[in-house]
Amino acid sequence: MLIRRKLALGLTLVAIIAVGIATISYTRGEPATTQPEVVISPQARPLLDQVRDAYASVKTLGIKGTVEGHFDIDGVQNEKSGSFTALYSSTGQFRSDMNERITGNPAATQPDADSMLCNTGDKIYLYLPSSNRFVMVDSPKGKVTLDSLGEDVADVLRNQNLALALAVSGDAANELIQDAISVQRVDDVKIDGQSYAAIEVTHPRYDITLAIEPRTHFIRRTVTDLSKNAKLMGAQIVKSAVLTTDFVHTPAVPADSSQFAWSPPPGAQPLVANDSGAGSAMEGKPVPAFTLEDLSGKEVSSESLKGSAYVLDIWATWCGPCLASLPHLDQMYKDYQGKGLKFFAIDEQEAKGDVEKFVSDTKLTIPVLLDPDGKGGAALNPTPDGAIPFTIVVGKDGNVVKTQAGYDGQNDDGLRPFIEAALK
Repeated sequence: MLIRRKLALGLTLVAIIAVGIATISYTRGEPATTQPEVVISPQARPLLDQVRDAYASVKTLGIKGTVEGHFDIDGVQNEKSGSFTALYSSTGQFRSDMNERITGNPAATQPDADSMLCNTGDKIYLYLPSSNRFVMVDSPKGKVTLDSLGEDVADVLRNQNLALALAVSGDAANELIQDAISVQRVDDVKIDGQSYAAIEVTHPRYDITLAIEPRTHFIRRTVTDLSKNAKLMGAQIVKSAVLTTDFVHTPAVPADSSQFAWSPPPGAQPLVANDSGAGSAMEGKPVPAFTLEDLSGKEVSSESLKGSAYVLDIWATWCGPCLASLPHLDQMYKDYQGKGLKFFAIDEQEAKGDVEKFVSDTKLTIPVLLDPDGKGGAALNPTPDGAIPFTIVVGKDGNVVKTQAGYDGQNDDGLRPFIEAALK
């Protein structure tokens, strides 16, 4: 499951930095010409400057906090809860440990989504304990800023721990207004009986309200409303799509290089970047054999589909990008149904009852196949850790025409030319 088809950390990363159908970083990486010019109100500018100066002045900084998310999108409810700790040094070294869990309806089957992101000064590691997998990249030499870490690591850091991202960035005010439309002073926010000055940063796909500590000028709380993002990605009814993160900062904490030392634990395996390589190796070759049952118990197999063009989409109800992609695929299915295209959504390792409820609640029209033991997905999906969503277009000759890993809010329509080719 790729977030923006970059680091592609597999299905665990979705639980680390997303729930429902949204991740904050979807707007990153667009061409500069598409970015709106940010309008900053005179009342908000002093607060931005104070935040910038606060994070720029720290030599070492301890950060801890909690995150809560409440999502009710097109009848699918999810809750996200977690806690994190972090340590930053102006040498550029940092470490962030995150513990999160996603629950909801349909019931989440995924384990706690723990992760660790660390810059040792030589290497940057992202470690996923649940799978004992890690990603490693070289740490930049010289002055370490958020941009110097590369867009992939920077986006993970922004989503895991915004306060730490502001410290690393070198210019917290500039980081906060990236991709924004406007920044406005809003009414003070009360937390535990205390008032905090607040600003609202409006983006094309989401809005974030930041409460600011009156004495230190660090960020006390962020409330991110992802409703716009949900609707832009196909949601019809968004009752709630809000993430709330609370921060506690401790400046001038003791920190030395030993606190940022880390190496992969015994048995840990590297998680290879999942771009086009693993999936594209299937293209032009016969689709792997599979036999699965639909919700009525009828068998569907690669053998029975010979002579037909079809699409397979591997997904799960707890996978945020899968939920974002499904409405677009469902429309594609409707558009091509009369042209002879067959379409199947293969649910991975979930209870039949949960899947049936999801289909009913979301009014999904794509025929669903069940893969309760994961064997079908293992045969069809070559991505690291079986990353989802993963989509396969198969021609009438039984050969794979196109594969697509992940979903970034745009790429499903890119399948249409390959579907047209498969139908010929």
